[in-house]
Amino acid sequence: MGPTQLPDGNGLARELLVEMGVAYPGDPSDNLALIAQYYERPFLDRVALYEYMHQRFFRGQVEAPLARVAQVLASIPNNDTSRFLVTTNYDVIIERAFREAGRPICVITQNMRDPDHGGAQVQVIPPDGIPTVEEARDLVLEVYPRGTTFLFKMHGSAHNEKIDKRDDLIITENDYVDFLVNAGGRMSPNFPPASLAAAFKTRRFLFLGYSLRDWNFRAFLRLLELRNALSGRDQLRHLAVQMSPGQLEIELWNQRNVNVYDGDLLQFCDRLAAAGNVEPVQ
Repeated sequence: MGPTQLPDGNGLARELLVEMGVAYPGDPSDNLALIAQYYERPFLDRVALYEYMHQRFFRGQVEAPLARVAQVLASIPNNDTSRFLVTTNYDVIIERAFREAGRPICVITQNMRDPDHGGAQVQVIPPDGIPTVEEARDLVLEVYPRGTTFLFKMHGSAHNEKIDKRDDLIITENDYVDFLVNAGGRMSPNFPPASLAAAFKTRRFLFLGYSLRDWNFRAFLRLLELRNALSGRDQLRHLAVQMSPGQLEIELWNQRNVNVYDGDLLQFCDRLAAAGNVEPVQ
């Protein structure tokens, strides 16, 4: 079977339900975190859940066409200044797009499920592709080439072939509890790393495809606010593109200093590429 399009959260939940068949006792409309929690235990175990994610989001995507959003992001020139991306995706599509475009990218993840270190350490995959582990408080961005894009994968990455300790994926209910405890407790000064937090604060965020109906995403925004990493009211105004946002979501975005625009994400990317007169990498 050839590579298939990656699912969103609801699609992944449905896939896990298919894997479990009649074994799942809950409602088919349950959210991904609850369904993944049951898949991990009692249906199978964490190893099986990670293997499914690794196959679906990494091995099964090695030869898949690049997603349009990733193509456009990798094609927009940044004039030798750093760009910062934050994603909750588990795949490596963005990384592939930048490398195929010949653009330097540095990938940063924090294992918020690690009981020993939590957010105190980060895994860094620099533009040369050789991964290292660093103390979060010591992460320095200026050592990387000018024009490097920094990709912060806040929910982990499914690219690792074998996990010798806890993987860094945030997907089950327990994962989200670990994430919030480690991010908001004694590890909080390290999430996100201070160098990233400082960079975030001086830039406008463009939120693509996120919904404030997702409490996990709202929790992330709140963490950024608590870390003083999100430029607040009366400072930089942020932007969001979302299909058919309701009045409640518009108000919630506005409370967070964000203008939300109703639109299709793919059409937005096409218009962005046209405005910048760029040809997206294929």
